[in-house]
Amino acid sequence: MRNKDVVMTRHYSVLGVGLGPFNLSAAALLAPHTQTISSLFVEQKPRFAWHPGLLLDDAKMQTSYLKDMVTAVDPTSPYTFINYLVKTKKFYPFTARGEQTVSRLEFSDYMAWVAHQLPNTQFDTPVVNITPHGSGFAVNTPHGQLTCDHLILGTGTQPFMPECAEPFVGEQVFHASELALRQPDLRGKNVAIVGGGQTGADVFQHLFDGEFGKVAHIDWVSRRPNLQGLDENPFTDQYFMPDYAEQFHGLDPKVKHTQLAQQKLASDGITENCLQGLYQRLYHDRYVRRSPPWWRLLPGQTLTGMQSHASGYQLTTSATLTGDIATIDADVVILCTGFSRALPQCLGTLRDCLDLDDKGRPSVNAHYQVRMREGYAQALYMMNVGTHCHGIIEPQLSLAAWRAATIINAINDTPLYDIAHHHGLLDWTLTASSPATPKMQKVAGW
Repeated sequence: MRNKDVVMTRHYSVLGVGLGPFNLSAAALLAPHTQTISSLFVEQKPRFAWHPGLLLDDAKMQTSYLKDMVTAVDPTSPYTFINYLVKTKKFYPFTARGEQTVSRLEFSDYMAWVAHQLPNTQFDTPVVNITPHGSGFAVNTPHGQLTCDHLILGTGTQPFMPECAEPFVGEQVFHASELALRQPDLRGKNVAIVGGGQTGADVFQHLFDGEFGKVAHIDWVSRRPNLQGLDENPFTDQYFMPDYAEQFHGLDPKVKHTQLAQQKLASDGITENCLQGLYQRLYHDRYVRRSPPWWRLLPGQTLTGMQSHASGYQLTTSATLTGDIATIDADVVILCTGFSRALPQCLGTLRDCLDLDDKGRPSVNAHYQVRMREGYAQALYMMNVGTHCHGIIEPQLSLAAWRAATIINAINDTPLYDIAHHHGLLDWTLTASSPATPKMQKVAGW
């Protein structure tokens, strides 16, 4: 890891902006090749941080720890999760846990362990703007200017706030991504949780257990029709394999849109363990302890309005099934409403160079390179902006190493990683020439 005070006048083959999990994977896979490909990955934060406000004690990963930053394409790398366990002296205790999943806290610690020992990462380095520079880019920071031939952007997402809640965001109305950082005192408070995915379930569980003090009442509001489980059967997992990602990229945009809607619960449901734990807690509280009513689960309710009053906030909801309008009073509102993707501010000076669609989204090819407008030939690669191009796998960790290796191979004249793969057990298409022998269609770049 470089010190921010290093004079930054050097030209790099590859420059990465942002150090979330996806760019971290690229940095780790490029680290062994610094003699042939010079690279630097800069991050504005002083240390690695992966949604620190969501690192609640019981929050579990939905992805196998084997799908770490490097293992899928380079299992001999010193930056594997297994090597992290060995180097931190907890390999044997870890294997004795009897669990298949790891906590978000531990996986975050692993990624920080990787980030702060890499030779090609630099923290505390915000990017002011990015401009074309010859056949590459100039990246301007408060510490100087960097130039590069290839730019990899991995600046992450932004918390999504419902429009009706935006005017009230503050100490008592906030996004769940801030919860663990705020450590609010919720003793005696009426709390409304908005959002029915895994984050909503994690927040409800922690409030129910008194993590932030004994609350007076919890209303958990979700527009989903029920508490819907994550679809995590082994055949659903075929969506998270390279062959499907390649196939999806070549589909018609209208087909992609339909597929994304159908696959929602493959990546955006609540884990079975979490649902079982929640149900057992609620059953014990209501039918064994016979507690007075102090919580409500309210699926099928869409938040349509919000107002403040002397004692807190009033939320207005509309029932999906009946259209009935109801109100909920709360002292504190926690928004578990997910994240949105938008071009980062540092790309403002490049916006006119990018070929954006009618929704302002970049077009990303099979190698994650962004299409530039006519007259611009710079090589810009972007992570986690192309769900509309690559499918539900785009924001997930499952193919992080494969995706990073795909970009690195596209950048280098000779591929550095063998990312050829056996396709999964499902044949997604049949070729017209040989219907008896299904094969995957070859996907072109553009």
